Amino acid sequence: MASPTVRTVIGIAGSKSPEAVIRKRLESYARNPVRLIQDLRQAKRDYDALKAALTGKVSKTWGKKEVQLPDRTHYVKYTQNYKSRAIVDFDKGEILVETLDATRPQESLRSAIVTTLLTPDDPRAVDLFSDKAVTLTSEKDPYLLGLVQNQEGQSIRTPAEAEQFADYLIKNKSNTRAIKQDGGSKTAHVVTMGMVPNFANKQAEKYRPQVSRFAEEYKVSPNLVFAIIRTESNFNPFAVSGAPAYGLMQLVPTSGGREAYRRAKGSDTTPSREYLFNADNNIELGTALLNVLHYKQFEDVDNTVSREYCVISAYNTGLRNVLRTFSKDMVAAINQINSLEPPAVYEKLRQSLPYEETRSYLVKVTSFRKQFVSAQ
Repeated sequence: MASPTVRTVIGIAGSKSPEAVIRKRLESYARNPVRLIQDLRQAKRDYDALKAALTGKVSKTWGKKEVQLPDRTHYVKYTQNYKSRAIVDFDKGEILVETLDATRPQESLRSAIVTTLLTPDDPRAVDLFSDKAVTLTSEKDPYLLGLVQNQEGQSIRTPAEAEQFADYLIKNKSNTRAIKQDGGSKTAHVVTMGMVPNFANKQAEKYRPQVSRFAEEYKVSPNLVFAIIRTESNFNPFAVSGAPAYGLMQLVPTSGGREAYRRAKGSDTTPSREYLFNADNNIELGTALLNVLHYKQFEDVDNTVSREYCVISAYNTGLRNVLRTFSKDMVAAINQINSLEPPAVYEKLRQSLPYEETRSYLVKVTSFRKQFVSAQ
């Protein structure tokens, strides 16, 4: 049985008036604050349960050593009773499609390739945590449009183009590999394809209109927004991680997502997973969160460069962990930051933040930010 939070999300997503459902939920929280805390904790448990269920189903078909799950920079989608899967690696720019269907392997592989190439840039069409078929539609362009080209160097947009390229790949590029499972083995039929060489730049250009618009609205550097996206998801619009965080800018619904929604929409609402998988929504809320960090939480940091270093770190680990790097007392921490030159603030954060992930995060974002500045 679905937990209360899962039922709530399903109810909101499937209702004729999601806003009315959200308002009713907020009124309930106002009357019973304990319920809010319970729901926030349940959100993490729900994500872990979805992940565990997917792991179990994949293990039964592919074996424990072959389990591949979606994450920040890998789109992974299972179909056909978990016998077929697509893995899109946004770090390496590689796409792998394979099937274990022993009855009609060529047909299943062809179907999986076509689905992968035509998966729309629409989160409502894709359930990453089940083998539910992807809803293909001509109303939305494929999210891989421009990132993959056929053997003639042309982009793939239509079913006819996808089918033609799938036939070419199966005839000229397909291979097999042995999958060991429970003392036996299965044969996987595999096709791999590469993205265009400059795929990261193409993705950045794809989202430039939204980044520019929201960066201007929330008074944030567009290059910083691009650098955050590059670090968080490498422009994978279906990015997920265990926090749980979703989408291009990896927002956690119950913390950063909620704070950003309050800033952007004026409503104390926890955005759903589906809402955050929408690129426009995600970029708006991620940029709104940067606004909150820059103009509210770190407004007393005088030097704008020092403030940006703090904002970048806090986007990953939160305000409290950043301030504790300088002092356990908030006022003393701000005073300490203001007493240092920006390079010293950077070094203090890089050396003393409580988690290695955040220390390396600051380095990555500042490096990518410089790349986007120089690319202009």
